[in-house]
Amino acid sequence: MVFNVSRSKTLPNPVPVTVLLDCLKSVVRGNFPSSLNVIGEVSSLSATTSGYCYFTLKEKNETTKKEAQLSAVAWSNVTRHLPFQLKNGMQVVCSGEVDVYAPQGKCQLVVRAIEPVGVGAYELAKKQIEMKLRGEGLFSPERKRSIPKAISRVGVVTSRTGAAFRDFLNILGRRNRRIDVVVAHARVQGEGSAQDVVNALQMLNELKDQLGLDVAVLIRGGGSVEDLWTFNEEMVVRAVANSALPVITGIGHEIDTSICDLAADLRALTPSDAAVQLTREDDESLGKQLNVFKTRMENRIEQKLNSAFERLRYYEQSRVFTRPYEVLYEKRMKRLDDLEAQLTYQIEQKISSVEKTCEILKERLAGRNPKAILSRGYSFTQRVDDMKILRSPDDVVAGQIIETTLARGKIRSVVIE
Repeated sequence: MVFNVSRSKTLPNPVPVTVLLDCLKSVVRGNFPSSLNVIGEVSSLSATTSGYCYFTLKEKNETTKKEAQLSAVAWSNVTRHLPFQLKNGMQVVCSGEVDVYAPQGKCQLVVRAIEPVGVGAYELAKKQIEMKLRGEGLFSPERKRSIPKAISRVGVVTSRTGAAFRDFLNILGRRNRRIDVVVAHARVQGEGSAQDVVNALQMLNELKDQLGLDVAVLIRGGGSVEDLWTFNEEMVVRAVANSALPVITGIGHEIDTSICDLAADLRALTPSDAAVQLTREDDESLGKQLNVFKTRMENRIEQKLNSAFERLRYYEQSRVFTRPYEVLYEKRMKRLDDLEAQLTYQIEQKISSVEKTCEILKERLAGRNPKAILSRGYSFTQRVDDMKILRSPDDVVAGQIIETTLARGKIRSVVIE
């Protein structure tokens, strides 16, 4: 049914409300594009349990002092993809379609996209999340832990197929081949990646004692703000802050700073820099120290040999050789043979001892000298009956005798409870 509305104040026939609103909807849809941008201030924001929200776009013309407002609705498929939190008083640009909502007889904007005015959506979202978590003290320096100096095994949360992980392994392998790497694969970009990273980090924490992990590292190569957004997600930042393992982040390029970087115990500039931070003493410096020890041992051996030859020359020039009596000569020759055999044996034993000492020094250097760890205040405790190392209070019962090894001795104790 088509009604021709004239300038007359009366209509020729009574018009049903539904018919009139259908006509208005046709007029609105026919005279406005299917997508237009509207700028205004958010007010009367109301969110539903289903995920969609209603709000009003307001505007006050400073010249005419007139106010105007337009109802708007954003369905859940729009709101769940907003990186920032929509709030009253926020200036936004809404893209969508003008429509007439017949049940309430009002014109409204069906929103398909929302952008804050004057700042990017991701930038605004990052500021909102950072402000919230900073207020909770998640970035406080007092919460951060020092990274262990002697690292033997590290857990890495990353995409194992990414170039960033290959660069990390390359640098780590060149600098220190004694550090083992346990990979917890996770998507680091796109929908669902935040939960992947959280799950991977939680898994490393749950298995840290079983795997012998010293530290966890989060790695992601460079990219746009959207590409790196996973590491600005609140759930990921909280997982980093609550990690039982010390956390190093190597995310993006040097100029990129994620919220995870603020919560981590140590922020590396890049994935490659994360490998450098793990290997403060590389193989080259350790090799130089080993060469110094080797030179010292060789010098000592040479001194011992020179001393032995001097003694041998002394015996050769002694009177027993220059003017021997027949019997004395035979006895002295036997004695000299004995001395020579003993001297040869001692020299061989000394060389063998020095070689063993070198091997021990190598092993100590490779193992980073566990006694040095005890001297820094660490200790380990064993059950006296079977000398099993305790890793949990559940490993002992009341009445058992335990022995704690310190840097300078041992302490025996009885478990009370």
